[in-house]
Amino acid sequence: MYNTIKLNKKYWQSILPKLRYGVPDPLDVHSADQHKFSEAMKVFNFRGVYKTTGSGRLRQTQLFLKDHIAALNEPVSILDIGASDGSTSLDLINLLNGSFKKYYVTDYNIRCNYISYKGYTYFFNPQNECILAASRKFVIYPERKWLFGFLFNAKLAKIKGLPRTGLLLINRNLQEKQQENERIVIMPYNVFEPWALEKVNIVVAGNLLNRAYFTDGQIETALGNCYHALAENGLLAIIRNKLTPNGEEIEKSCVYQKQSNPAGFKKIHQVNEGVEIDALVLSLNYCNSTNQGRE
Repeated sequence: MYNTIKLNKKYWQSILPKLRYGVPDPLDVHSADQHKFSEAMKVFNFRGVYKTTGSGRLRQTQLFLKDHIAALNEPVSILDIGASDGSTSLDLINLLNGSFKKYYVTDYNIRCNYISYKGYTYFFNPQNECILAASRKFVIYPERKWLFGFLFNAKLAKIKGLPRTGLLLINRNLQEKQQENERIVIMPYNVFEPWALEKVNIVVAGNLLNRAYFTDGQIETALGNCYHALAENGLLAIIRNKLTPNGEEIEKSCVYQKQSNPAGFKKIHQVNEGVEIDALVLSLNYCNSTNQGRE
């Protein structure tokens, strides 16, 4: 039941300041405070994938990419996959200080909609599934369908035809940056589908391609789409933030370069011993695969 019903920290810590359990308030998606917004994003679970996010998490890898781009001495196109609310995308955009041709900030779940009714706010994914219900005191997920249905089916039936409000799940600072810079594109993208736009020089996949979320078969499909999205000699950066036994978060990553002969990836850099799927990435060969993406 704990995975289904969680305490809303904002309310309960106002009563019990030392309380360690619970989750951030998802209603803080309306906050102008970017930290609160990013914390609220961590509560959203889209079909098993949480939108865990936060500025500064990919710093070491981003510094390597910055140096690599500077050495190229020409603007590059970047595809940021699974960017969540775009906090780390904004980090890299600021780090590059405009030295890019195009920056695609993408996530499969970039929008949702919601409606408030009798003390609860209900959030829905693009497939019209209710992904959570939140009140001042509780955050409730539909993992146990019988319990969620018992609590909310009658209410959901009553609000079924009522208008909902759309919500772009993107850091507001990044939204403002995009309005000032037409080279920044915010759009939905599913990494399990081919990339349909221009080939890019760098693909960034932060906290997405790992076995906590996907099978090796699914990861192979995603890696194939990344390979075909890249221009010749382009880079794929795979990053995963992990917690140490003492609760400290560390950044692990591998950066790979696209090769044509043999057709696959070559590792050129790693941070903190690299990522768990390193051997899988290096084992793949794309000699017989169909090229995708536009030149």
